[in-house]
Amino acid sequence: MIRRRTFLASFVSSAGAARSSGPLLIQGAVDGELGPILGALSPRARQTRIGGWSFWLGRIGRRDVAVSRTGVGPINAAASTALAIREFRPWAVINQGTAGGHNRALKLWDIVLGEKTTDYSSFEAPHGDAGSGADTRAWKPKPHVIRTPAGEPRTFAAFPGDAELLRAAEKISNPRGRVLRGNIGSAFQYNRQLDHIDWLHRAYGTDTEDMESAFAHGAATGLGVRFLAIRMVSDTEWEHPVFERIAGRYCAEFVLELIRSL
Repeated sequence: MIRRRTFLASFVSSAGAARSSGPLLIQGAVDGELGPILGALSPRARQTRIGGWSFWLGRIGRRDVAVSRTGVGPINAAASTALAIREFRPWAVINQGTAGGHNRALKLWDIVLGEKTTDYSSFEAPHGDAGSGADTRAWKPKPHVIRTPAGEPRTFAAFPGDAELLRAAEKISNPRGRVLRGNIGSAFQYNRQLDHIDWLHRAYGTDTEDMESAFAHGAATGLGVRFLAIRMVSDTEWEHPVFERIAGRYCAEFVLELIRSL
């Protein structure tokens, strides 16, 4: 029991330190979303591992940076975020990479800045008798309840992005498309059916989908660390249904410019 209390206390201590010191934590799920950022790290950058998660520590410009390869999906995203905050005490987290489109106004190569992130896999449904089928029209989004570092439970239908980082990111140009604020959705899903995508957009207000942003954001919120998700549209089922893997590199290049501007 003593060991458990010490472990939890260190998380709260990390969160407090993160508001004023430490590196900037940059996340990408896979190598293809991190290449330009890892390439820009100072020559003395070092790699470390915690369990199965890899991290790199170094400098980019005048900033100390920790880079995290989170792995794909909610479990990887939440676990790697919590571990990184405990270990490195970042002052903020930027989660970045590719995303599929939910909002039909979006185009391939557009960059969406997470004014908020939303878990669109969370819902509650009313009772239905056997044989009555599944009626998604009756499903209602279910909010998360997360305790703050002070121990107070708070309800989040979505997690708000950091206002200062949002403003900074809006100043960075995207040579291939637009830079827009939006609602970045996350779930361990790969949706390709247009009717369902349209329903998700209506029900949750999501503009894009990925598998990590909202879950990393929730972990950072519980630990009191500032957070921004940035995603480049890599595919849209209504216009460009082919996944453009290179969007991961393009998004990382955008984020690299943001780091250098901070």
